[in-house]
Amino acid sequence: VEEVEVIPSKRKLTSKVWLEMKKMRINGEWKAKCNWCHKVLTVGSRNGTKHLRLHLDICTLKKLKTKGGKTLSQSSLKVCAEEDGKVSMESYTFDQDYARVELGNMLVLHDYPLSMVDHVGFRRFVAALQPLFKLHTRNTIRGDIVGRYKMERKKAIEYMSMIQSRVAVTTDMWTSDSQKKGYMAITTHFIDESLRLRNILMRFIYVPAPHN
Repeated sequence: VEEVEVIPSKRKLTSKVWLEMKKMRINGEWKAKCNWCHKVLTVGSRNGTKHLRLHLDICTLKKLKTKGGKTLSQSSLKVCAEEDGKVSMESYTFDQDYARVELGNMLVLHDYPLSMVDHVGFRRFVAALQPLFKLHTRNTIRGDIVGRYKMERKKAIEYMSMIQSRVAVTTDMWTSDSQKKGYMAITTHFIDESLRLRNILMRFIYVPAPHN
């Protein structure tokens, strides 16, 4: 349970950040709450107000409300180029959950390090590309990826329990480019109902070096 007290400080607040933030005491500690997004930040005599100004510079809700931006439910127009060279316009609605899933898919597909989402340059690029997108930390993205893997693995097992063909199981070694660690992967190969050769990655485990 949080005990929140909105008590004016004994010292006069001279910084301009306090025009857009509210100083309050939460559980006995001074905090600053953004008037736009209601995010709570640390306040203290040693912290200064630089981090508060940085937050106001990148606050998405502030940009939306002060620049007449769109809300999450409003649609936009998207320009699409067709194969014959013609350009068409169609409606587009930003989806935070879909964009978050695609971010995790990109990290897995290209074997990018999870720390990429914490890079300042990448965060600036995402904010410039789509200010509505809320970029999460590496731990949150890791949880998304692991959850997606467990869901897809369960679907794969349920699918394979219904196939009638024989299944060949192979093991392969591969090294992660970002971590420089070796893994053993277990892959199944089979012919599906459409007579196509399919393979599904069932599991992988970390194998410390040396691999001999």
